Amino acid sequence: MKNTIQIRNAQLADYPGVSTLLDQLHELHVQARPDIYKPLHPRLGEKEYADWLAKDDRYLYVAEHVEAGKIVGFSSAQLSIIQDHSLFADRRMLYLHELVVDSSHQGHGTGKRLVQTMLDLGRELQADHLELTVSTFNSHAQAFYEQMGLRVRSSRMEFPL
Repeated sequence: MKNTIQIRNAQLADYPGVSTLLDQLHELHVQARPDIYKPLHPRLGEKEYADWLAKDDRYLYVAEHVEAGKIVGFSSAQLSIIQDHSLFADRRMLYLHELVVDSSHQGHGTGKRLVQTMLDLGRELQADHLELTVSTFNSHAQAFYEQMGLRVRSSRMEFPL
């Protein structure tokens, strides 16, 4: 069987596959930090997904294994325009909310293609930066993003009491 992966705009019919991927991603967070994350199933309800699709400033993409008809990757981002703020310079920022590739399809370039799609989108929207948050326990994701050219801008620290 061929292994053709197509990156395309997400559709409502993709919800089952997207939901499965977001459940995988959320479970990783629950396992690493049960003090912060609650187990949820599903992590994303169909109505919330439909709301994301309907937003003008939210961009959702899937990676579909064409021959199998299976969603193997998902990414979503939102454009934020910061203007006339008393503290911050004016800028357009594309914030990457989620990026997840099914564990059985990692290491084959699907994540890179999803990131590249978001970088291309950011340029098309005339964004100044693509930004995201990655948890420190997710060293695999940190290394991936650094390999893609992203760099750490700030760190969030905590002290458990």
